[in-house]
Amino acid sequence: MYCIKNYEFVGSKLSLILVLKISFLILGCNEPTKKRPNILFCISDDQSFMHTSFQGTSEISTPNFDRIANDGIFFNNAYCNASSCAPSRASILTGKNVWELEEGGLLFGGLPKEYMSFSHILEQHGYVTGYTGKGYAPANLKNKKYHTKPIASEFNEFKMDVPQGISNIDYARNFDTFFSKRDKNKPFFFWFGAKEPHRNYKYGIGAASGKDISKIEVPNFLPDNEIVRNDMADYFFEIEWFDTHLGRIIQTLEEAGELDNTIIIVTSDNGMPFPRAKSTCYDYGTHLPLAICWGDKIKRGAKVDDFISFIDFAPTILDAADISIPKEMTGNSFLEILLANKGGQIDTTRDRVFTALERHTYCRTDGMPYPIRTIRKNNWLYIINFEPERWPAGDPNFLSPHQGIYGDIDAGPTREFLIANEKGTGHYFELSAGKRPSIELYNIEDDPFQLNNLAKEDNYQDLCNELHSELFAYLRETNDPRMAKLSPWDNYPYFFKGFEKRHLKPIGERDKE
Repeated sequence: MYCIKNYEFVGSKLSLILVLKISFLILGCNEPTKKRPNILFCISDDQSFMHTSFQGTSEISTPNFDRIANDGIFFNNAYCNASSCAPSRASILTGKNVWELEEGGLLFGGLPKEYMSFSHILEQHGYVTGYTGKGYAPANLKNKKYHTKPIASEFNEFKMDVPQGISNIDYARNFDTFFSKRDKNKPFFFWFGAKEPHRNYKYGIGAASGKDISKIEVPNFLPDNEIVRNDMADYFFEIEWFDTHLGRIIQTLEEAGELDNTIIIVTSDNGMPFPRAKSTCYDYGTHLPLAICWGDKIKRGAKVDDFISFIDFAPTILDAADISIPKEMTGNSFLEILLANKGGQIDTTRDRVFTALERHTYCRTDGMPYPIRTIRKNNWLYIINFEPERWPAGDPNFLSPHQGIYGDIDAGPTREFLIANEKGTGHYFELSAGKRPSIELYNIEDDPFQLNNLAKEDNYQDLCNELHSELFAYLRETNDPRMAKLSPWDNYPYFFKGFEKRHLKPIGERDKE
């Protein structure tokens, strides 16, 4: 008995498709099963869009990211949903905006179990899953109200000798362990979550590794001096550490003959851990590197201009795995863009993304958040600061439990320089820690560092009104509590180890005790 794959009927009006179907029915053959792709999701911790050698940034070398971009697609407009670690990762896993996730949209919160992770859905549909390094964190992973294993089984057994400031997890060796032990008859999903380039850094390690700090370009919202340049060189060094492990993992796949059938996604969770970047909604906090390759199934070296929100990852991955996308997911699959075999703007409706922030650290009296919503459309960034009377980087007289004053700026040499040299009057300090107006508007093409707020200029009022209407329509459509003037984030717990809310007082009150 055999299957008929080709059959010729001279003069027959039956189509080849009909003949094939009849032959399969008569002869009892099964149609070939489509091989589902493996999925490797690689995410660094705190890396802004420009900081790869693929983008031409001086004094940084990321050959493995560059390889993925050259062998696949590089996205010019990829944006996280929130520029804070755990909220960004929650939005990636669930395909939902952070304001739809309750305390899952906060740092040191917890992801409620009713919000399904795409990795769990993959596992339910036959994928072998695992992760190494940093997963969904920092968050409560012990309370049964929340996901205690939001991604997959952990592979963090193997350690290695590392420079100061670097995680000692041997990410690539842990992937090798997962890869060798997996069921080879099933596709796999693996999350490689580096803990780099998150702070703290060993000061001077970048320069000691050979980086010429005189060639480092400092963003215009930071002071250009030796301290900041060294700080950025150290940040670059840690990006390269992530890239080295990425290369080792790619080599494992290549040697096993699995590279062509693996979708490799390389990105970050939020922007660089410097003032006016991470934990803000400016571009250096939300605009992130993104490269994706998938063997010969997508065009090599394409650069795509479509706007990609990180809430789109979950539906895209499920779509590529031929799994139905749950209606609860807010994001939209961009699989068609991956398979379009061209660059530029592919889907003209993908001209915008929405970003947000509520509470990053506990750095204001009673843990009050600093709520922000934005629309980034074409070359425009429109920002709503719902509570402009609050301090965006943290109250100047309040100690956060793990970052000190100005707790929404990661502690490090750049922050300490601003506090020591510019506090109260300095231009750069004011950009990072000073109060902000309720509305901000920036032309990104003319003002890539968002220094010139156009919101109050008469010529831009119609544009502000248009962007405001579009932003608020989306927020209402997705049931943002801010549209109902509710603020549940004020009361959500902050699960920082050893933290007790009653012990946090303004600095002046502590001094009196």
